[in-house]
Amino acid sequence: MPRPDLSSHLTPAPLTVAAVAERLGISPSTLRTWERRYGLGPSKREAGARRRYGPEEVAMLECVVRLVRSGVSPSDAAKSVRESHEVVATNDPTISQLVEDAQNGCFDALQRNLDILISRQGLLRTWNEYIGPAMREIRYPVEGDKPGYAARTLLTQATLSVVHEIAQQSREQRRATPEGSAVLIVTDDARELHAHVIGVSLEWEGVPARVVSVIVPASDPDVCAKDLIKLISAYRERIGARTIVLLGSLVADPEVVDGADMADVNLVLVGRHRCVEAAPGATRVRSLSACVVEAIELARAHSSS
Repeated sequence: MPRPDLSSHLTPAPLTVAAVAERLGISPSTLRTWERRYGLGPSKREAGARRRYGPEEVAMLECVVRLVRSGVSPSDAAKSVRESHEVVATNDPTISQLVEDAQNGCFDALQRNLDILISRQGLLRTWNEYIGPAMREIRYPVEGDKPGYAARTLLTQATLSVVHEIAQQSREQRRATPEGSAVLIVTDDARELHAHVIGVSLEWEGVPARVVSVIVPASDPDVCAKDLIKLISAYRERIGARTIVLLGSLVADPEVVDGADMADVNLVLVGRHRCVEAAPGATRVRSLSACVVEAIELARAHSSS
């Protein structure tokens, strides 16, 4: 799977010929030759005909360089990369495709389409604009699910599989983050996948994160809010978290919210149904994207302090 752009809220600056050449380990004259012969130049130019390469164009050139260094001729490498790029660009998966694949039990197709979407759109945008809407559409199928075809579960599994792959990449590539900037994400079972999307997005940005799925007091009479708070506190101390994120029905429980509002900890509450009376100093956000942005800023602020 191509390396995904998880920071969909950031727009990388276009690069000059010299910057791209240095990044790829080739000469600027080679870049100009490839543009002239194979059409591998930037799609836009600034005033004065200055070349500026965008992220997608740099990624294509990286593929060409890898093929050339493996023994493929520049012309064949350029043709192969351009054709592959055109196939992906003209076959951008849709919400309807995700729904159809899930309802028909096509796990491999779901994974492939999610790979394409995340590599092109970023994880958070794919979640907000594709996975979330697809989940809502298949929640109540008109005729119910066919036995053995749990569409919502299948989409959840395919999403988690792709997110797991991204998590492996992030651990290999992320930069070191100073101790004390970890984020603890606490969720109920219904929002567990949401929590992992947040956690992987944070780790891709170099912010250590851990996810804890708990049984909430409202769903089990044997669960006590005080015991849950002790559990959250123990995990917080174990990983040295300075930020705690609460998801799902937890944010509507005033006792849990107040208990999670610990000294020297930033509390982030995610969701629409939030307890406004408890923890007045907590940060309240509605979307996963907003949660990720807020948690990154808080974690990096602690790292630099």
